[in-house]
Amino acid sequence: MKLGGKLGHQTVADAGGSFPSSWKAVSLAEVTTECKSRNNGRLDEHLLCGVLKSHGLVPMRERVKGVSTDRCKVVPPNAFAYNPMRLNIGSIARNKAGHCVMVSPDYIVFETESKRLIPHYLDQVRRSGFWQGYVGASGDGSVRVRIYYDHLSRFKLRLPPLSEQQKIAAILTTMDEKISVISHQIASTQTLKQGLMQTLFNRGVGTQDANGRWVLHTEFKDSELGEIPRSWGVGSIAQYVSALRSGVSVNAEDRVHGDDEVGVLKVSCVTGGNFHPHLHKAVPPEELERVSEPVLGGRIIVSRANTPALVGESAYVDAAWPKLFLPDKLWQIEPSELPHSVKWLAFYLQCPFVRQAISKAATGTSGSMKNITQPAFLGIRMPLVPLAEQERIAVILSAVTSKIDMLNRKQEYFQNLKRGLMQKLLTGEWRVKLDRDTDTI
Repeated sequence: MKLGGKLGHQTVADAGGSFPSSWKAVSLAEVTTECKSRNNGRLDEHLLCGVLKSHGLVPMRERVKGVSTDRCKVVPPNAFAYNPMRLNIGSIARNKAGHCVMVSPDYIVFETESKRLIPHYLDQVRRSGFWQGYVGASGDGSVRVRIYYDHLSRFKLRLPPLSEQQKIAAILTTMDEKISVISHQIASTQTLKQGLMQTLFNRGVGTQDANGRWVLHTEFKDSELGEIPRSWGVGSIAQYVSALRSGVSVNAEDRVHGDDEVGVLKVSCVTGGNFHPHLHKAVPPEELERVSEPVLGGRIIVSRANTPALVGESAYVDAAWPKLFLPDKLWQIEPSELPHSVKWLAFYLQCPFVRQAISKAATGTSGSMKNITQPAFLGIRMPLVPLAEQERIAVILSAVTSKIDMLNRKQEYFQNLKRGLMQKLLTGEWRVKLDRDTDTI
């Protein structure tokens, strides 16, 4: 599969600009047909599916299945199905199975006219920015927008000849497969990291012998934390913290600060153990006197107030950000004089069992927002580990974290590359070179 050159001389134009003369501007209604066939007992209930944005057509969970599937709509192979109330968030899928499945009677099902529009090509179009722009502005309803086939079928697309559709779909599908491989690598490495954290913070890495080699612990003891190495003690987070410093919430503008401005962090700047400095608001001049607690390097930032699932989120900050300041809902940990590795502590606070303890200690009457007090946070019990072992654990987990970061950057690169290719290929600005071509258009 090869890419050709830019748009040739023979072009036509529509409201969206010029495109190759061999292409056609059509509405979805001209090249698709709505499918309204009901199951009526033809398919087994295990073929009842729902649509998830990230996974496509998936088997319906038992607890949400109805009493009867007779009125469910049948989805033929390569047909598309979507929930009209969730299309605007990307919940649409093509039936990639070699057999029919069925979906809720409330879903919309349609299929392409294969002699004019290849399903695989439309599967790429529906991931494009111009598709998202259309469905985001379509439908009925003010609170929950519903986009029925009548609305969706008015979508205009530029349609190349079938041979070119096949090439474009193949190129973009190859990109999807590459991105999928990286996603699986990220998931497996994250699973490895979680397993390592569970082991390292319960059984450690051992001690160093006279030659500097690490020898696993052989003696363990029972403790309130469970079985731990005999050389470890048990204490609380407070023993590694001299202070939890917070900032002030100020009136700020929801944009990135300029060169001569400062910003106040959003609570969302710490997620998944990562610090995202771009997630902040710009502080206007009249609020400058109120900001306090700048972001320091070698510190841990903790979210003290958040949703039940995110309260206690934390991240290690490796370098100072003198133009960024904390709000009142974030803490910055000031390390205590007890010798310890701040990175090790940061990894410990990210452990699932520690996050669970923090969430349990959080309080609040609102189901959507919880808060943990300083005494509750500092009182959480934890192991007291020798410094050398802390540093060794931090090195091991840092190496795995670096691999995850590398894979995330790689995934982002290919996602951006694909978005660029979609913009060029699906508009005809770039042409693919077909096998029968002798010249590039």
